[in-house]
Amino acid sequence: MLYHMTLDELIEYDFDEQQAQQMIDSVSDEAQARIDWNRVWSKKYPVLATYHTKVRIEDYAPALREQLTRLRVEYGYSSTDALLVLKDILARVWKGQM
Repeated sequence: MLYHMTLDELIEYDFDEQQAQQMIDSVSDEAQARIDWNRVWSKKYPVLATYHTKVRIEDYAPALREQLTRLRVEYGYSSTDALLVLKDILARVWKGQM
């Protein structure tokens, strides 16, 4: 009761995850729409600022567009939700979970 958390939440508490969640929650939808996330993340991951000069994006875009369309049509996801699902699938593949 002191921490306004259940015992399960307290046992599984991850400070880094909580801190990240608080940062996400503190940014309004309007601010998120104005932020150039690619520029922000490229400070941590410089490849995001330069890959487009090396990678032939047009070689990858059609297959990715098709996957986004499939997610929207087959599951009724919005464009944003389809993007988030595809991003999560890519992350799982990258981590070797799939």
